[in-house]
Amino acid sequence: MTQAEREYAAVYLERTKAKLLATTSSLTETQWRFKPAPEQWSPAECIEHIALVEVFLLETIHKLVAGPPAPQDVLTQCAGKEVVIEKKVPDRAVKVQAPERVRPTNRFANSADLIAHFSATRDRTIEYARTTPDPLRERTFPHFVFGPLDGYQWLIFLAAHGERHLNQLMEVTAAEANFRQAGTVRG
Repeated sequence: MTQAEREYAAVYLERTKAKLLATTSSLTETQWRFKPAPEQWSPAECIEHIALVEVFLLETIHKLVAGPPAPQDVLTQCAGKEVVIEKKVPDRAVKVQAPERVRPTNRFANSADLIAHFSATRDRTIEYARTTPDPLRERTFPHFVFGPLDGYQWLIFLAAHGERHLNQLMEVTAAEANFRQAGTVRG
């Protein structure tokens, strides 16, 4: 990973963190837990999911760098995918089901605990992105939609994934405002 790539990933992660924090800063506890429909996620569940994915992927990246480099044919398959990830992941036109291990379970008692967990998790990711000497461009593992991604692309994925769920969170808060305006808010 080049210094420019390290900085780009760190800035993208910081930017999505700042947007998430700004967007959620004025939510009430009721708004945090609001779900437009039973099968949809609340803002709290969106943030919890982002943090769960981030913890899992950062642990996976750390395990990968301890192993051997990926074969050249796999690395060739990864070429340029960061551009695709940054464009497609935030777009909510295509819905995907989250793997069971990273589905939210409302494990945080309140929004302050959730935001503290998310912030600490994202800060670790940003620090790693900014300072790692690990050969992330030589280590890969597959994404269930995009196929093999290298470690740098997974860092870009984490930022784009945060952006995707920020978009989802904004959809939910808009729905909550509409329900509130119509006098039909439910918790």
